[in-house]
Amino acid sequence: MELRTVWERQKKRAIAVLGGLALVLVPMIGYFSAQATQPKQVTFTLDGVTQKVGTKAQTVEQFLEERHIAVTDSDYLQPDADTKITNGTTITLHTRWAIPVHVDGQTKVVQTLSRDVAGVLKDAGITLGKQDRVEPALTASLSKDSTISVTRVSERIVTVEERVPYQEIRKSDGSLTKGQTRVLQSGQEGKAIAHYRLVTENGKEISRELVKRDVITPKKDRIVAVGTAASVQADTSKRVVAAAGLVSRGGKVFRPKQVLNGVTLTAYSPAGGGKPVGSPGYGRTATGVKAKAGHTIAVDPKVIPLGWWVFIDGIGYRRAEDTGGAIHGHKIDVFVSTEAEAVQFGRKRNRTVYIIGPHKP
Repeated sequence: MELRTVWERQKKRAIAVLGGLALVLVPMIGYFSAQATQPKQVTFTLDGVTQKVGTKAQTVEQFLEERHIAVTDSDYLQPDADTKITNGTTITLHTRWAIPVHVDGQTKVVQTLSRDVAGVLKDAGITLGKQDRVEPALTASLSKDSTISVTRVSERIVTVEERVPYQEIRKSDGSLTKGQTRVLQSGQEGKAIAHYRLVTENGKEISRELVKRDVITPKKDRIVAVGTAASVQADTSKRVVAAAGLVSRGGKVFRPKQVLNGVTLTAYSPAGGGKPVGSPGYGRTATGVKAKAGHTIAVDPKVIPLGWWVFIDGIGYRRAEDTGGAIHGHKIDVFVSTEAEAVQFGRKRNRTVYIIGPHKP
């Protein structure tokens, strides 16, 4: 009887304890369950774009699945996929991009996690020379649709064997009548080695600058004696022309607007124009026309108007089509085909120039 009584007492006590525990645990379980299903605020960065979002996901993997984002082994994910999410968790995902790089005449598609130009080039194993150019700049940030272009720039010295053309030197000879000539010395071309600084971009020549020229074989000028003696008939014709204010030069008669004495002549070529080969302005004059040997001269427009014709003793008819920084006053620059001809032309002084006008006689 006593044993049964003890058992009943213990049973009632256990029921009371369990009931008390239930009163405590049930609210706690409900609280924690509610907390587990409450949205948590996380900071999510995807390929450089950051936003704050709410989520009920328990892990990083569930968070990404919630947004239908697939992650590969080559992507960068921080923290790991099985990391538990709490309020304030920061999640960063960089997906691998395919960035086209145009270099060395081909296009390489680089699979990379880098987000700047320098990083992509490093991932691709592309090294740059000191003068190479990159677009965009090395420090520039990229987007998923970006492309990179590398321009290979090379500078070197090249040597070229060139002809040195001879000039014809005409000397007055009173023993010959006008119109008669006699060759006193035959002309012979010379040879020279020209050293050029050559700049190329992706193998294409951009500019060529003369550094120096070494003469191998000197040129030999052709010397011609030109008759100055006039026949009686020619002398009479000359007096008639002079009396009328006319001038006879180069087989033509014209009335000059002005006669310039003591003019200094020099020469220039396309290479001496200061513009790189292939540029729009290469070989172009100040008036916009293309310079031509035997035709174009550079003048001081204050002395000789642009577009006007002149006759230069010892040179012939030329048209004023260009200007020059060193051409002032009674100075004229004669256009020739090559730099070698310009060098050989030298400087000619005390020439007479007849300013004709806009129309050639």
